[in-house]
Amino acid sequence: MSTEKIEEIKITQTVEQKAIAKEAEELLLKAESVKKKWGAKRVFFIEIEDEFTGDWVGAWIRKPNLKEFSMFTKLAEKDNLAALKILMENVFLEGNKDVYEDDDNFMGAIAQVQEIVNVQASRIKKF
Repeated sequence: MSTEKIEEIKITQTVEQKAIAKEAEELLLKAESVKKKWGAKRVFFIEIEDEFTGDWVGAWIRKPNLKEFSMFTKLAEKDNLAALKILMENVFLEGNKDVYEDDDNFMGAIAQVQEIVNVQASRIKKF
């Protein structure tokens, strides 16, 4: 491989790395803005790719509170998908509502929503 080609690859990688870093910084700034606006302790950004257009739809959501989580667990006993959809509606802060209103997008978001409602690890030590 020629020296020119190696330099071209290095430049391309640097440009791509800068673009990724800029996107990450913008996302962090937006996350802080969303937290402040909605008074949320923690926020999550969910993105779903449209399988036909390749476009991405995204939404900011928060972790459910105890009341919402309780309602979710009761509903999930009867219909887990309906419970997840209602939960998503309740924790949605801003962005594209198609994340949960469009069935295809919602099916793609289910794994992320379930990850958010997973109970945190805990332990007890007996003495």
